[in-house]
Amino acid sequence: MAKKLLFLPIIVLFLLIISFETQADVLVDDADSTNVLGQGFTLETVPTGSGQEGDYVIFACGVTTDNGNSFDAPFPGTWTEFDDGICDSPDGNCFQGIWGSFVDNPASADITCEWNIPTSVFVGGSFRYNQVDPDDPIIDSACDSGADFGPNIMATAPSIVTEAGSQVVRIYTYRNFDSAGSGNTNANNDTSGSFSADSTQDTFSNVHMRGTTDLVPVDGPTGTASVDAGFDAEWRACTIALRMVPDPRMVPTMSEWGMLAFATFAGIAGFWFIRRRQLAA
Repeated sequence: MAKKLLFLPIIVLFLLIISFETQADVLVDDADSTNVLGQGFTLETVPTGSGQEGDYVIFACGVTTDNGNSFDAPFPGTWTEFDDGICDSPDGNCFQGIWGSFVDNPASADITCEWNIPTSVFVGGSFRYNQVDPDDPIIDSACDSGADFGPNIMATAPSIVTEAGSQVVRIYTYRNFDSAGSGNTNANNDTSGSFSADSTQDTFSNVHMRGTTDLVPVDGPTGTASVDAGFDAEWRACTIALRMVPDPRMVPTMSEWGMLAFATFAGIAGFWFIRRRQLAA
């Protein structure tokens, strides 16, 4: 009997892990990205991706221009701004804007980004989520920027404090001086949780964007995360935590599992102790 009791802590740990993994149904309905090369344009569109009515969309726009740029409010729709900032403030030349909102259209729609200094390179990307909390969707957000000279400059999204079962989005925008070739565009997206976009006019006029989204099973600090921005690069990166709707399944919370496991352990241990005293008497 004593040997069997040794397995109870393992069982308790297993139950606690199960409770972490079933706190929310996290659905990334779509991920999308776009890029454009041109001459002297000041607006461009980003697709929201398709999904369901009532989804939450986060999208970002990035450009490289002369210093002093900023983004206007995107349209159509009303969007919450998470970032409108410069890489390597105050003297950078790449700019990033990030916005989010619930959408009523299940089909993909084009949202227009507009800025005030003409550019020749543009990138954009979006994530579309189902099951985001309709009353209080945002847990926290933060951004950082920087620049450095040398190989493998890392664009680093800051750490924020989030909740168990949340979806953490990280978006990185950067310009570097080692982009290969000119007239280059590239866009890729993975509906499981990432997108990328690159637009290169020449060595000086280029802009790149990377986006990732991940389920966080425990509450607390997310920790920082980075992407390689290349050689002699300036960058801007943001972290955003989305609050998801609780899982509709009747799964106990961590505290309930703990109480249940403790009560079971205490009952078996008490029975075993009394039984031993009876046999010893």
